[in-house]
Amino acid sequence: MLFLPSVQGRFPVGVTTFATPVRPSRPIGSLKLRAPTHASAQPALRLEEVAFTAYYPADTSSTHLIKGLDWFLRPLAESLRGFAIFLGVPSWLLWPVVYLFGALVKIPAYPNAPLLNPMDLNAFPATQPSVSSQWPLVIFSHGLGGSRTAYSQFCSRLAASGKVVLAVEHRDGTGTLSMPRLWDVDGKSTSKITYYLRDTDISWEDTTTSKEAQPLPLRAEQLAFRHHEMYLTYTTFSKFIQNDPDVEFETIDSTEIDRQSWSAADSKGKSIIQFDRDVILAGHSFGGCTVLSLLSTRPEEGYQPIPIKQAIILDPWLDPLPSPGPIPISTSDSMPAHTTDIGSSKTSLDGITINTENGSSKALSPHPRMLVINSETFTLWKDHFERLREVISGWEPDGKSILTLVGSQHVNFSDFPVLPIVHKKGARKIMNTIGTLSLAFLDGKLDQCLEEEVNTVKMEINIVGVKKDGKPKRKLVGKIGDVIADY
Repeated sequence: MLFLPSVQGRFPVGVTTFATPVRPSRPIGSLKLRAPTHASAQPALRLEEVAFTAYYPADTSSTHLIKGLDWFLRPLAESLRGFAIFLGVPSWLLWPVVYLFGALVKIPAYPNAPLLNPMDLNAFPATQPSVSSQWPLVIFSHGLGGSRTAYSQFCSRLAASGKVVLAVEHRDGTGTLSMPRLWDVDGKSTSKITYYLRDTDISWEDTTTSKEAQPLPLRAEQLAFRHHEMYLTYTTFSKFIQNDPDVEFETIDSTEIDRQSWSAADSKGKSIIQFDRDVILAGHSFGGCTVLSLLSTRPEEGYQPIPIKQAIILDPWLDPLPSPGPIPISTSDSMPAHTTDIGSSKTSLDGITINTENGSSKALSPHPRMLVINSETFTLWKDHFERLREVISGWEPDGKSILTLVGSQHVNFSDFPVLPIVHKKGARKIMNTIGTLSLAFLDGKLDQCLEEEVNTVKMEINIVGVKKDGKPKRKLVGKIGDVIADY
């Protein structure tokens, strides 16, 4: 076996993938899959089942636990095809990577291990510092080409620090592969396979979603789809840990788990997972876009607000979001649309309404605190970075909200650069720094971290050549992993 790097942290990490059916299943948006002549076009996005992988502090006292979860989704033949479609290359070109290498790659975590009870840990105050009686809850959203395992290093780092992280598997055509099941009223399911969707796979039969009306119609509807998945993940998981008898909630492969460890409560009867307050959202790229969209949008009717306290956004991609904005909505405003009216400018995005008032003076309060960690490549994307600054000022007008990692690329927030054998130079240091900054922010110690734990440098740009289009090629001054704080 080939293991990804072990993560720093106090606790061993467990990993379990859960799924819950959506009944009745329903199409989201109006986009259709391109169909052969005379055939009936099917909805491009259909909500049938929600799945996510939980990374969490594990109780490893059982002798039956074996470390190692497959990083590539099974079956391998479908993973191979999914990556080929995403990368736009022939399957045979990736065959050696997937079958001879990918089959051996494991995440260094314990599959289906029981959740560690923090109260058990506090029984030994002499050997370990005490922890809260509840584990904080994090919900993570992946980027284009991502999956529920593609960010295992970041999710495991948070879990090893004492948090329960739910990495959503977005089944909106942004992942390389997903296998949702369609559930009928009798409890029977029919599996299907979906791959990465491109504009060429979609038809715009409704003129309101044409390319002229919406420059990124596919991404807009995928964003709306992700809203449903994020809310359903939170809602069904909350019911599961509260032992709600009506919620349909199983491991994705029907493996038996220690359910009592998940529904355990403290001496006051509170769940050992802190789901009813101070929830954390996190996401990378299109996942960062998803987080911003959620934070600037009132829940659709039927969904209760998620009590979000903080957000970590990794290299967010802003293009699918309406401009100007978005900016946060206040806690009192994050109610279903029919109950409130904040009276500010709005932009509709396929059934969701995003607050687009601009400028820090317009930011409504209270709202979640936010940290953005950017790659060098996205910071040097001048127009995008200026928009990012403008958007984030609505959450953090005092600055210190955008950090850039020198020498990093967009892919550095995922596991890809730290895969065994093929890992890139400096990738582990960058991943380490991402985890250190994220945890410092969540613990309210970011200023101290920037002063004492990481090397910070000023924003300086050198011209190092010329691009093919004749524009200057720029590079940040500093060593790989240095941190630039945008004030």
